[in-house]
Amino acid sequence: MTKDSAPNVSIGMPVYNGEKTLVAALDSILSQTFSDFEFIISDNASTDKTEEICRQYAINDSRIRYIRQKENLGAAKNFNYVLNEASSKYFMWATSDDIKSPDFLEHNYSFLENNPDYVASTSPTRFEGEDFDSVSMGDTSLTGDLPERVLMFFTSWHANSRFCSLMKTDILKKSYYLKKDFLGSDWAAMLDIISHGKTNRHSEGYVVLGKNGFSNSGTIFKHYRERWIHWPIPFIELIKATLNISKNFPFQYKVRIMGKLAKLNYQAVKSSIRTEIKMLLSRS
Repeated sequence: MTKDSAPNVSIGMPVYNGEKTLVAALDSILSQTFSDFEFIISDNASTDKTEEICRQYAINDSRIRYIRQKENLGAAKNFNYVLNEASSKYFMWATSDDIKSPDFLEHNYSFLENNPDYVASTSPTRFEGEDFDSVSMGDTSLTGDLPERVLMFFTSWHANSRFCSLMKTDILKKSYYLKKDFLGSDWAAMLDIISHGKTNRHSEGYVVLGKNGFSNSGTIFKHYRERWIHWPIPFIELIKATLNISKNFPFQYKVRIMGKLAKLNYQAVKSSIRTEIKMLLSRS
């Protein structure tokens, strides 16, 4: 695809064994009222019917580019793979259990085109079976100057729903933290992205996230516990990333941000301990 023929939006779907929810997710993308996009699907060496489903959809829609990896790259590398394959001005990730309203792209693309000081735009987001809550889902608009945006980002423990936004591709590809894989690396990447501009929560459209993703699993803390320091400070890499991003902030903002990070880490420690106790009890 040449630069002149590139569509305005690239959509990347990293998928592994997604046959149970994949059809609904694909249909929600292909039914978008805004149709000027390329759809890049990277199959992480699935062992179920994911390949069969994707190949059939690719035959029926020329916007789909299906790539099957020879071996499992790991989730983080597969997310990066679809981004690196993107050729458009704007990009968004779509997972195999997400559902986006048909007007999601139309509203958020139009907003970004008309507001160049924004780097990302999304719609109200919720988990399947739950309510829309901009605070707990982490999809509130982040405006004001950078210290205010970072402080607002850490309002409370929340899902990182802004990661589902339509975003500027060139900004995403520059993000250092997208190439890392640690507890909260997606948060660090989002902080990196908002350092380049504001983010928007549109009043129109919606996103419904599947509830069975890795971030909601009980094994996430154990997965990222690679050193002894991860027991008392599970978010140590996120803290370091935030310190780096905020190094030139006014002192009062640094203090407030670090206070929120300390609270976040405390909540993570409690959650990690509760998970370990449950696992021990289940074995007894």
